Amino acid sequence: MKIKLVFESWKSAPFQPSSPPSWRLENGDFHGGATFDGALELDADQEAELREAMERGYRPVFWVTT
Repeated sequence: MKIKLVFESWKSAPFQPSSPPSWRLENGDFHGGATFDGALELDADQEAELREAMERGYRPVFWVTT
């Protein structure tokens, strides 16, 4: 299933808008609303469940891990 990944914001680290590291994070490529192409590997049942929920107005939220 092809998807658009929409970046929301940075989490976990204390956010200090006036500090240089926070300013760079919020104004770089990874800022609120930035979108990236992606894909999920789902079986048919999972894809149907996800599509149905999205059609009903639910918005799935995922974490990115390495």
